[in-house]
Amino acid sequence: MEQDLTLSEVLVDPLIAQLRKADHVGYAAFAQLMESAARVNKRRLVAHLHEERADAFYRRVDVLSEKNRLI
Repeated sequence: MEQDLTLSEVLVDPLIAQLRKADHVGYAAFAQLMESAARVNKRRLVAHLHEERADAFYRRVDVLSEKNRLI
């Protein structure tokens, strides 16, 4: 099963550490970059979830309104 690495796993992964060092990126800078990216991704996912829930709510309201018109 394929699964993304956690932030903790990324920070201690030996292959990623080799690439980071080859690119002359310090551990602290890399950790800060990964934490920032995680925050941005979390905000994006939460916004998308809110949008999906709002859409579902309004679809349900439309269905109920239509049912009330038919009665």
